[in-house]
Amino acid sequence: MDLKDRSVTMAGSQQVKLIAMYFPQFHAIPENDEWWGKGFTDWDNVVPSKPQFDGHYQPRVPLNKNYYDQSKIETIRWQVDLAKRYGLYGFCHYHYWFDGKQMLETPTNLWMANRDIEFPFCLSWANETWSRRWDGMDHHILVQQTHPPTRESWKKHFDYLITAWTDPRAIKVDGKPVFIIYRPHRIEQIDQMLDYWRKLALQTGLPGLYIMAQKQYEFPNRGCIRSFDGVFQFQPFEAIYSSGFDKSSIRHSRLFKVVKKMPRRVQDLLRELREKFIKELTFHDYETVWQQIVRIRHEEGLDTYPGAFVDWDNAPRYKRRATVFRGATPEAFHTWFGKLVETMTQRHLPENFIFLNAWNEWSEGTYLEPDERHGYKYLEAVQDALQNGLNKNK
Repeated sequence: MDLKDRSVTMAGSQQVKLIAMYFPQFHAIPENDEWWGKGFTDWDNVVPSKPQFDGHYQPRVPLNKNYYDQSKIETIRWQVDLAKRYGLYGFCHYHYWFDGKQMLETPTNLWMANRDIEFPFCLSWANETWSRRWDGMDHHILVQQTHPPTRESWKKHFDYLITAWTDPRAIKVDGKPVFIIYRPHRIEQIDQMLDYWRKLALQTGLPGLYIMAQKQYEFPNRGCIRSFDGVFQFQPFEAIYSSGFDKSSIRHSRLFKVVKKMPRRVQDLLRELREKFIKELTFHDYETVWQQIVRIRHEEGLDTYPGAFVDWDNAPRYKRRATVFRGATPEAFHTWFGKLVETMTQRHLPENFIFLNAWNEWSEGTYLEPDERHGYKYLEAVQDALQNGLNKNK
């Protein structure tokens, strides 16, 4: 089977390739057993969630109460078959690496070990420290992300990544495997690290690496992405934090930009204080945010790929401190995602990737997988919007 069969052909040879973010915390690991209780998975946040106001859609329940286990290959096969059926091109797996220690790697390793799973993938290194942030306890560190600026550390990481990069299903641009970094500004000597990795990749026979940043807000130091090839707009918050968006809350004001330039420990302390003393819901209007998403905005000097999102409601994790989007429906998503698809012929990118948040972020209320309320409607919206976008751009 040609792995390109699932992308939607647009004018000429260009294709819309929808890549959904894939969250791997629906299986038990020893560390979560220790920190949160025996057998903990993200379902333990989802199941007990309660409505925080009248009409609040909580808890979110998977269709047929399918609280799956990602340590089982049958789960991964089911997810891939479903994604392929509705026209997705691939998944972007979150990758958790702490100087040689991996977390939540089982689904990705199962994927790579089973070559008959014919579905493209790439990795996004979620390079943050793990803390008890859900509990408002950022100072309580679970796993520290240190980013040692040494060749020994970089080589150790490369030796794992090369397995994914040389996999025939790896998502590529100009033959180069795609690798995404979530917080590039937190890596010392990132230019040297990427240069070292690229040289090693050439030695293995690859034509290079295509490195992308996952942009959620303006980079505190734009120099941190000078060695990158591209960026994708991680929605919905890239739109909210972008220039030209109506920033009515203090989080989106000039103060927010100042805070993001402070040392990470100071940021964590300020966040902890805010979450300790300010316990209120934050609301955003779904369509207003989407209006900003579909505007074509470029990151200077980099290939800039658009992002999309299904919905957002992180009440399962944050309860009274949650951020909730009002107005999210399959119909609204269909309309706005369709508009985004229509913009792709104007973007002049080497590949027509759209990165969607997300395939299965159930604790944050953004998922394509079917649930008890909407069934397969969001997946049907994706399929139809992709096809309609194709027809309008012919």
